[in-house]
Amino acid sequence: MKPIDSILIIDDDAASVFLTRRLLSGMDSSFRILTAQNGQEALEMLREAKEQAKLPQLILLDIHMPVMDGFDFLKEVGQNGHVNLIDTRIVLLTASHNPVEIAQGKNQLAATFLQKPLTKEKLRSIIY
Repeated sequence: MKPIDSILIIDDDAASVFLTRRLLSGMDSSFRILTAQNGQEALEMLREAKEQAKLPQLILLDIHMPVMDGFDFLKEVGQNGHVNLIDTRIVLLTASHNPVEIAQGKNQLAATFLQKPLTKEKLRSIIY
């Protein structure tokens, strides 16, 4: 897998996005960090990024969001193939401890789960 230089955060919670951006910037100021508030917005961003050959290498995906949640985003990417994310690692972010949700994520495209709140150590474990 290519080194990570571009990260897409998909999360509707502004505080979580702010914290994640801050943690990532503190780890490596060269990361290009993009954000989307839901899965639908993220799909549109990814289609544009694909046209410019600038797909992110890492997606941090919240599960519970309005408009299109994380699971629907994974389903859309996996079934319809609008965006080929073969070189992109997808990590589900959740505050939930629900084993059904964790199993559902693992049955789709997600590489792993990270429990919220995020820490520098948790992020480091998936980036490096």
